[in-house]
Amino acid sequence: MNNRRFLFAIAFLVLPTLSSPSLSWAQAPELGVVTTLQGQASVARASGPGALPLKFKDAVFDRDRIQTGEQSIVKVLMGGKAIVTIRELSVLTITEELGKTTINLTSGKIAVGVAKQRMQPGERLEVHTPNAVAAVRGTVFVVEVTQQGAQGTPGPLAANTLVTCVNGAVDVAPRANPGQNTQLTSFRALGVVGAVVGQTLQVNPQQMGRLIGSFASTLSSNHHGRDNFIRQEQNKLAALAAALAPDGAEKGPEQGGCVSGCQAPIIPTITLPPPPQVLGNLLENPGFETGTLAGWTPSGAAAVIQSIGPITAPNGQFMAIIHTGPGAVGGTTSRLTQSGLGGSGSLFNVTVSYNFLSNEWPTQQPFFNDTFIASVTDRNGVTTQVAREERATAVFHPTPSTISAGGFTLEAGNGIVGWKTVSKMVTATGGGLQQLDFTVFDVGDAIFDTATLLDAAVVEVDPPLYFLQGGAKLVKTGLDPLLDYRGGKETFDSAMVIAAGSSASLGGPLLRAEGTDLSVAFSLLSVLPGGRFTSSTTEPLVSLTGGTHALGTHVGIFDLAGSGTAVDPLTGQTVATDTPLTTGGGLLAAAGATITTQQVLRVDAALLEASAPIVALLRGSQLTSASDAIAVSGQSRLTSHGTSLVALDASRLVVSRGALVNVTGGSGLTVTGNLLTLSNGSTLSLLNGPLLSVSGGSFASIGGALVAFGGTGGNLLSVSNNLCGGSCALFGGIPVALLNGATVANVSIADGAVKNPSLGAIKYATATTALVSVSGAGSKVAVGGK
Repeated sequence: MNNRRFLFAIAFLVLPTLSSPSLSWAQAPELGVVTTLQGQASVARASGPGALPLKFKDAVFDRDRIQTGEQSIVKVLMGGKAIVTIRELSVLTITEELGKTTINLTSGKIAVGVAKQRMQPGERLEVHTPNAVAAVRGTVFVVEVTQQGAQGTPGPLAANTLVTCVNGAVDVAPRANPGQNTQLTSFRALGVVGAVVGQTLQVNPQQMGRLIGSFASTLSSNHHGRDNFIRQEQNKLAALAAALAPDGAEKGPEQGGCVSGCQAPIIPTITLPPPPQVLGNLLENPGFETGTLAGWTPSGAAAVIQSIGPITAPNGQFMAIIHTGPGAVGGTTSRLTQSGLGGSGSLFNVTVSYNFLSNEWPTQQPFFNDTFIASVTDRNGVTTQVAREERATAVFHPTPSTISAGGFTLEAGNGIVGWKTVSKMVTATGGGLQQLDFTVFDVGDAIFDTATLLDAAVVEVDPPLYFLQGGAKLVKTGLDPLLDYRGGKETFDSAMVIAAGSSASLGGPLLRAEGTDLSVAFSLLSVLPGGRFTSSTTEPLVSLTGGTHALGTHVGIFDLAGSGTAVDPLTGQTVATDTPLTTGGGLLAAAGATITTQQVLRVDAALLEASAPIVALLRGSQLTSASDAIAVSGQSRLTSHGTSLVALDASRLVVSRGALVNVTGGSGLTVTGNLLTLSNGSTLSLLNGPLLSVSGGSFASIGGALVAFGGTGGNLLSVSNNLCGGSCALFGGIPVALLNGATVANVSIADGAVKNPSLGAIKYATATTALVSVSGAGSKVAVGGK
């Protein structure tokens, strides 16, 4: 750290105005003495006449209740063994019995420095909050308590406790479960919301500097007639400083003959510990860059190739191919497996890039349905499907010529899906994952062969800040965000993951960041099948102001999955029945922020309703999505009651591969207003996909326009793809690609599908570029243009 010094501000002795000591209560033991008082504070004696003004040099007795006013700091030296610094608007009581000192912090923020070397054997010091216990192990640490709800409802479920260890170590546990103990070491923090313990966080030097700076006293003093008291307290502080200092630590400057207004460095140099080891990809040879199948166990027809016709690996030089036909087991099945994954944990992210090629398309019957499946199996033998592609529901593009590699041949005119990257959060039993499998197999015939190309497989442990499992319930009624960042940089894997049977209920947003750069490899919010997340806020769940952010670069920013389906009695369709997320506002809002992500929102086998834009980009924001920005699959229903599903104001959105909105797998999209609004010089660039894609027996019903231009004009919708192959079907001037049995009867687009055309433009790359793609005889699109 280049010898940077962190002098813990609570340890500075800054002596304020001398006042007459308050009455001492002989019937209660003296626990400490006030060495600094800035601002206003009061003390209520256990057997006294009520609250009295707390004054400099006052003694602190057993069961005294101290309350600080606004912009106040109180420091209490406790018997030469500990220093307690109390910030503004804090309430605490100190008790002592049978060698145990307890600081009961009802609300506010305190910092505690303890010299364990000066404590007698068996002596303990603990800080109790309404919902947590911090047990000292010889350390300097900070405890902050906030009450949730506008009325500050008391009780453990209404409390939010944050413990930060500055130096040494401290044990933290929820009061409801003292056995769930977490030990914090230097530059580590832990939050407890209600009875739910969060993930341990790394605190960087800038954050620590701001934290300890908040405990600095600004008053100086130059008073006479109290030299004996000052010298006595400074001697105690100097001795405590020596006891608190790590062995061999650099000593602070001597105070010389300073008598008043001195700053005594209680904690000498604090060095930042090395960053924790991050467990990366658990797979060996995940991208096949050895040029071999090293680390993998093949069954049937499997090989490593560099290309097949014009198709090359999306990452590196090599990719794997598995296929049916010659070399496959029974000519019908091939598999690639990696077992003994290692890594312990209960939550993992699994990612794979694949490309599906089939000779069954386009001429064979739909019941010829060759299939690819990616799955993982945990140590208890429970298997979870990560990805699935079927000939009957896939969206294919014809290969212009015959291509061959790895023992597989795709005849000219037959189908290529194109590269897809799929990620999924997986909960594991038995302490971890055991095996990853890729399988391709024949369904309905053994004549027409199918292959899958594989690349960039990833299996990673994902420790989120909040992981709710096993029936855990997080309740936070306050209107403030659960996570609130101001400035600096923050890096974590996930913000919140909710597993089956668990739930989170917030009164405010999930996350707000102002001027903070966020780096989050996985989701900000993942709700797994059977989990529930609710927020009563009308604000966006995630708000970003300024900063450069990498969010959900593996999975997506919001990843929602449900479980269970039922037949809709009105339509006769099979639909999802689970509602994993309920909120009163939008999901993502950004102002002047730059964001990169794999995907903004994925809804799988679930119901979701929104009354505000899912995505709102303002004031020069830029968002780049690697794949479909919004993906709806697995018989889901996404309903938007707002004026627009996606809204940009003086901002830019780029989708690198895929659609702005992709509705597939028997799912439905209903938008009361516009699908997209572009205002004040905004741009949406679709580099390799349409604005809207509907396939697999799904539907999209847009009450307003496909795109509405607004503001001062200068808006642009730029679209590039080759979905039409030949010429596109035109509906009111909107080019539509009709694929896999879809006909003009599947599409209804009224006038007004482009609103305020004078305020913007739509730019198509070629004559074969479609704005809307409809695939499958059962897929339908209706645009009202209202």
